[in-house]
Amino acid sequence: MGIRSADARRARARERVREDILLAAAGVFARRGYAAATLAELAEAAGFAAPSLYRYFGSKEEIFRSLVEFLAAEVSATFELPLEPGLPLRGRLERLLAAQGRLAHTRGAVWELLTSAHLGDAPVKIGGRPLRDPHAGLEFYQDRLHAWLRRHAAPGELRCPLRVAARAIAGVAFAFRTAPAGPGADPSAHARTVVDLALHGVHA
Repeated sequence: MGIRSADARRARARERVREDILLAAAGVFARRGYAAATLAELAEAAGFAAPSLYRYFGSKEEIFRSLVEFLAAEVSATFELPLEPGLPLRGRLERLLAAQGRLAHTRGAVWELLTSAHLGDAPVKIGGRPLRDPHAGLEFYQDRLHAWLRRHAAPGELRCPLRVAARAIAGVAFAFRTAPAGPGADPSAHARTVVDLALHGVHA
């Protein structure tokens, strides 16, 4: 095995360990809040002694910042998923939101943390705003949705400017940002509700 191949394998293994640490840390942060969580608690949740954690992260702040960046990258990736050709805009939006609903289920503790109110004074920003700013996540999502609409909304499918449409759809999506819970939960049905409200409102 070549040196480059061995180095690549070690790098992948290191990234997997870092991801495991982040996902374990999400549960601690969600339960204790940023300010109260200690590095020792984060290490214990991940199955490490606290000194060993420094091989992967330099501080609690770095863990939290990496956790936010990790989820932001996964959310951003949902906007790049391929879509079936010929779907109307409604169908395309439903596929997008269903993928995000599945992500919310898969990353439950992370999702719970980043949509909760006890971020305290976490010194982390998203989209240029402090994460504790209630508009931070919304603006991050809205910007990506606007770019997605520019690629996927055909002329005549929306009756308002794309930026306005992105704001309206993101607003409804965030109002329903908690994914349906339970083993029988259906992200596709959840997505249909959000898209129907975003495109048609509540008028019968």
